[in-house]
Amino acid sequence: MDIETEVKDALRAYDRSLVEYRALKESLEQEIPLHLRQWGVPYFRVEARVKKRGSFEAKVRRDPDRPVLDMVGVRIMAFFRGDLVQIERMMRRMFDVAEDSYIDKGGLLGDQSFGYRSVQFVGRTRGNDMFEQFEAGLPIEVQIRTMLEHVWAEVEHDFRYKPQTEPPSAEINRRFALTAALLEQADRNLDDIRRELRDR
Repeated sequence: MDIETEVKDALRAYDRSLVEYRALKESLEQEIPLHLRQWGVPYFRVEARVKKRGSFEAKVRRDPDRPVLDMVGVRIMAFFRGDLVQIERMMRRMFDVAEDSYIDKGGLLGDQSFGYRSVQFVGRTRGNDMFEQFEAGLPIEVQIRTMLEHVWAEVEHDFRYKPQTEPPSAEINRRFALTAALLEQADRNLDDIRRELRDR
């Protein structure tokens, strides 16, 4: 089968599934906040999205034989770093996690490095409980990070990775690293402040 035929078949499948993808996105936006509060996480943001048709097509063209597992994605941003473990535990209860997809971006940084931090993995619907209206096995890309990590990742992506006439200078790279270090310390400070207030 030639590439154009594969792309057309994939786009037809995308179009047929779009209503289900959108319904799953809305369900994620409704259910995850409810469960986070039940799990004792009161401060967070949840964003879900369906992959755009153009992005889907580009991904298929890059590697037609590789399944696209991020048709639906959800990002959970905690106000406190100390809540990330609880959020991940909850998501593991809600979905079957493909362990080979699990990446801890912070764990990839060296001892003296600062930069992009996020836990991400592919979870699959189980066809029961709060997602019983969806068939089992639908993949969802899950990202978990703090709000400060999210801000830094968005800014760095726009400033450093969008096409420019020349790459960032060493000074700009150094300042990005310094900013990442300051935000990491700010996350730790917020956790410490919350802990001290709770222990009073």
